Amino acid sequence: MRVGIDLENIDRMNEKLLAKICFESEKRWLSNFSDITVKTHMASLWVAKEATIKALGVGDMREVELVHENSKPSILLHGKMLEKFKELNMTEIEISISHTKEQAVCIVIMK
Repeated sequence: MRVGIDLENIDRMNEKLLAKICFESEKRWLSNFSDITVKTHMASLWVAKEATIKALGVGDMREVELVHENSKPSILLHGKMLEKFKELNMTEIEISISHTKEQAVCIVIMK
């Protein structure tokens, strides 16, 4: 089992920062939110990617995709991160994201 966790201040988020790391699906997801809440969701995206990288011990945010099915977040890996996941004989990724007005946090568990 591998575990990664990340905590981030929401006020640090901006579109320029995330434009470099987002998949088109993530950009579409973020476009669903108002200006008031979009930074919170940007931070959720950021911490999910960081926690995933920490769980694997290596990685690139552009190879971690946050998806939502029925409002439940999950992670899709691409490229070298997917290769590393398979190399470690991992088969499952569990993710939990939460936030306050100021911070977002995510934990990722790989089995």
